[in-house]
Amino acid sequence: MIMFRLLTVVLFSVIAASATAAKLELQTYHNARILFESKARTDEYIFALGSYKKVAGAWRLDRQQRLSGDLERFTLELPEGHSAKNGFDFYLDQLQNFNFRELFHCKSRDCGTSNSWANNHFKILQLYGLDQFQYYGAYEVTTAEDKPFYVAIYAVQRGNKRVYMQLEILHIDKLIELGIAASPESIIKSFDTSGYYVFPDLVGQDEKGNPRIQIKSAHLQALIDVLTQKSDWNIAIVGHDYMPVTLAQQQKESRVYADQLKAALQEKGVTASRMTTYGLGSLAPAGRGDRNARVEVVRIK
Repeated sequence: MIMFRLLTVVLFSVIAASATAAKLELQTYHNARILFESKARTDEYIFALGSYKKVAGAWRLDRQQRLSGDLERFTLELPEGHSAKNGFDFYLDQLQNFNFRELFHCKSRDCGTSNSWANNHFKILQLYGLDQFQYYGAYEVTTAEDKPFYVAIYAVQRGNKRVYMQLEILHIDKLIELGIAASPESIIKSFDTSGYYVFPDLVGQDEKGNPRIQIKSAHLQALIDVLTQKSDWNIAIVGHDYMPVTLAQQQKESRVYADQLKAALQEKGVTASRMTTYGLGSLAPAGRGDRNARVEVVRIK
């Protein structure tokens, strides 16, 4: 009987831990009023990865991805005197605590019409505001879970000065085979603000057990698009490895990761002379997060 109770407690703990792991906890904006809140399973979530543009007389997203999984949605009204940027930055700052990747960001009229976001996309009337006071961002958050979270943040000010926000968190139920690439603009912003861009694919092993990076075509093409736009840029591709082996072995394997990405870019037409590879092993721990390895693309000025 005691053994049965012990097994029950252990099983319950495992289930509870799994449930916790599959949830992305973000704090609610202080003194904000939650107008709507829902949690549901969805098979047809439209994740906006671009702004609304007029095509053949109709406003349409210029880039999107259909996803499925468990969706949480929150519609909030911010306290009086707080701006749409305050609200947007509040949630974006929280994402900095995770391994996150910006897929798309826009503000003001670059997002298209607020009417399109409110009525066509989110289908929430309160989100219809002034085009010049709106912000939207799409982000990928990776945790210990093998399936990432996708987060959409939208904030807008209405003509009566009231500010409304939409926060949507989707935990997908299956990995995207081709990957979801960041927009070239977001990648360029990462280079401009940080000086580097973390290539998003994970490091794994091939059929012979040798380490290699899993290069998904969408991520590769997005980086190629940036290097095509910025034809005068030269880059360093820097591999990192944190596996429990000697530093020499870490450096050797991390150089392999960098060389693999260089070869993939070169095969698609990027000139080899624009790229230099390095393997640092575990000598640059900042930014590791929960990764065992990573590859960064650094702009050489």
